[in-house]
Amino acid sequence: MPASFATDVPFRQTDWRVVRLEASHPNGSTLTVAQFAPALGCNLLSFSVDGSDYIVAGDLEPEPRLLGSPILYPMPNRVRNGHMTFEGRTFAFEPNMGGHFIHGLVRDQTWEVDPPVADGDSASVTARIRFAPGTPIHTLFPIANTLELTWTVTPGALRMDWMVRNDDATQRLPFGLAIHPYFRIIGPRESVRITVPARKWMQAVELMPTGKLVDPSRAPADLRRSTSLSHLHIDDVFWGMQPDKPALIDYDSTGIRLTLSASELFTHAVVYTPEGKDFFCIENQSCSTDAHNLYAQGLEKAAHLQILEPGQSLEAWIELRVGARTPSAARPVVAAR
Repeated sequence: MPASFATDVPFRQTDWRVVRLEASHPNGSTLTVAQFAPALGCNLLSFSVDGSDYIVAGDLEPEPRLLGSPILYPMPNRVRNGHMTFEGRTFAFEPNMGGHFIHGLVRDQTWEVDPPVADGDSASVTARIRFAPGTPIHTLFPIANTLELTWTVTPGALRMDWMVRNDDATQRLPFGLAIHPYFRIIGPRESVRITVPARKWMQAVELMPTGKLVDPSRAPADLRRSTSLSHLHIDDVFWGMQPDKPALIDYDSTGIRLTLSASELFTHAVVYTPEGKDFFCIENQSCSTDAHNLYAQGLEKAAHLQILEPGQSLEAWIELRVGARTPSAARPVVAAR
């Protein structure tokens, strides 16, 4: 079955409208579907392979939930007290979580979407959002810039190709970029294992990183080793992710592994495994939580804040890939401390 797409289609029992991309092998196997909502921040609401959806979104019971995989930009995660500084300039945002501002400026905005294309076993589409003068997001962050994302679905995989461009004629663009996927717990919680091979854990006080990088052996959980979610309840930032050492999710009840790969821009990962929920998060981030303020303190390595000169741009990518786990990948399991 060739790749295909559909636009402006309803998502499940909600009134949300999505773009749907599908791809499979020529024999029809490994049907892979991705659905995202342009009017909801280009949020990825579904990534399913052979009927199994790995993203939590749109569930109506016990209550309607958006969740999905929001895009966090230009400041991923928390900004301390809703204020950040860069080169002597202060940016202020209305606190929306415990006195802090969280999750950036684009997750509730409508994105522009180009016509999708399908070719052979892949389907793709490009979306973008512009911080243009006169827009509400430019008022909050008055530096002209564009964030562009190309979604590409192939059998068993979803790739996100990113482009950030500084459109401002005079100002430098300081930013961070992240995804926040709410991964579904499939099977018993204890049968789901994660591996996040970061080189350091970021010390934090009340969920705000101090900038101190600590050996992962001293973290609440050393996620360099495959770790069951059974007793893992953390919300922590890890530093030092590398393209050749992706994060892994192993679903022992199905024998499936989800590999979460990213380019070298994405040095950080936030791991959120709340107790009693049917989801968990491994969030690829290009920078630390509160990166602008850490950078302003001179903690450039820990912050990894990206800065583009006027007219400059950069590109990066993230890929989710689902496949059967090889025999060599079976166990061992490390329980969280």
